[in-house]
Amino acid sequence: MTRLMNRKRKIFKSTAGVLIYCMMLFPMFNTMGSSATKPVEENVELSKKEKKALVEQGVAQFQKGEREQAQKTLEYAKEVFPENYAVPYYLGLIYLEQGRRSDAIAQWQQYVLMDPESEESFKIRKYRTLLIREEALEYAKQAVANEAALLRGPVADNTVAVTTFKNLGSENLGPLGKGMSAMLIHDLAQVPDLQVLERVKLQALLQEMNLGTSGLVDRKTAPKVGKLLKSKYVTTGNLADLEKVNLQIVSVLVDTEQVDRIDTQEVQGPLKKFYDLEKTIACSIIEDLGRDCSKMPGEFRKIHTKSLAALTAFSVGLDYLDQEKYDEAREAFQNALDKDPKFDLAKEYLYNTPLSAMLFMSKSHIISNVSAIGSSSNRIGSGVAGSAIVGGGLGVIGLTTGIIAGVGAVAAAASGGGGGGGGGGPSELNLTGNWKGTWSDLSGTPNGDILLELTQSNTSVDGNVSITGSDCISSGTLNGTVTGNTLDSEIHSGNVTASFKASGTSSSLNGTLQITSGPCSEDTANFSIYKTGSAIIEW
Repeated sequence: MTRLMNRKRKIFKSTAGVLIYCMMLFPMFNTMGSSATKPVEENVELSKKEKKALVEQGVAQFQKGEREQAQKTLEYAKEVFPENYAVPYYLGLIYLEQGRRSDAIAQWQQYVLMDPESEESFKIRKYRTLLIREEALEYAKQAVANEAALLRGPVADNTVAVTTFKNLGSENLGPLGKGMSAMLIHDLAQVPDLQVLERVKLQALLQEMNLGTSGLVDRKTAPKVGKLLKSKYVTTGNLADLEKVNLQIVSVLVDTEQVDRIDTQEVQGPLKKFYDLEKTIACSIIEDLGRDCSKMPGEFRKIHTKSLAALTAFSVGLDYLDQEKYDEAREAFQNALDKDPKFDLAKEYLYNTPLSAMLFMSKSHIISNVSAIGSSSNRIGSGVAGSAIVGGGLGVIGLTTGIIAGVGAVAAAASGGGGGGGGGGPSELNLTGNWKGTWSDLSGTPNGDILLELTQSNTSVDGNVSITGSDCISSGTLNGTVTGNTLDSEIHSGNVTASFKASGTSSSLNGTLQITSGPCSEDTANFSIYKTGSAIIEW
């Protein structure tokens, strides 16, 4: 049976442990303060504690609004402590605030690679997708406007664009050509010295060229598309299910600078072996690009899926994605995973696809939401303290709440502030209304949904809760109190009692849910919820 969540690891077993940790860490804020923003000097090697304190100082400066100092500190930290995932997280925020969108995208991509399964990463992925889409649309408009210059301009020899394959077979295959091209893009991207253009950039250009959302390119239009994308090569093709038993795939590789040079790749075999046929086409393209397919890395040869139904659902999802129907795309990608849970490419697209409600989010909303994720959840401390394990994740509560609170207190002391929602101050939240969101286990993997109907009177909160995806807890009642920007409450569901603690704003909350009594006692999860109808979309 599926338990609610993983058990919480206990690093410090007593309050004394937290105090000792904080006492050791506090002096470093004083010692690092004078040197944090200095250029890296030769032969200067910081200790692990000094590196951690450096990152904490940069985060504290960010939270106090000292952006210039935070940027200098974190850029220094990036050089001396490159494995810390909090650094690209906050540098991405700073760069986005400065209008350096490409740099922000790159920093958040690094963060996602370092921390792929955390709760924060799942959100960053979606915001990053919105930024990439925005950048791609702007580039497409500029490319079409400057078409004459780009058509005469040079291209890099190691660049290739893969367009959608046209389905010439039965309707049963649907938009299978989009799934086929997505698999080829992934495979070709594994070639070390080959630069493969992102699918979204190609799609944006095709739409700007009034080629519709089909993404179809032929031999005549391929050279122009390639030139506008600054791509040396463009590959396209078609597929057909012959007698609905065999599959034929034909692709062409067009050299955009030598349009008379066209290499053709063709393969035919059983439809049920489509995954082998795709690899054959990928190898043929590699060979025609002058590489040795037998020397490709192992990831290149990885079979994406052996389920035709899963590939078809994935292709449908890509079609919805191109139409900006994000909710439908997510449903189709989830359908693909239901049919083949090992279909990693479908999982990546599911994780990266935003909700439809996020489509028109402004840059300021993205900045506000990402800032809130990092600060209101109080997971900065766990990220820094746990950074010895590369890829551990800002969202992994492997360190106890005591450590998180302790480091938060150090940051507050260093900034001269009072520390969040702690000290019995008046409520800053208005929680009355309907809330929805998701909960995840400690690995960051989403497991189910949370729905709440809350009523707040002064600092008292009560309401009804529904939780899906757990064998430990389902529907019940909630009651608790609000202090500052934090909610401290309990959920009662039958013979199960759970602690439900969160912090954030009146439109979005992040926190932890821990079973305190019942058969799953001490099981813990993370959650993120937002008020229905809020202008700020958290998930």
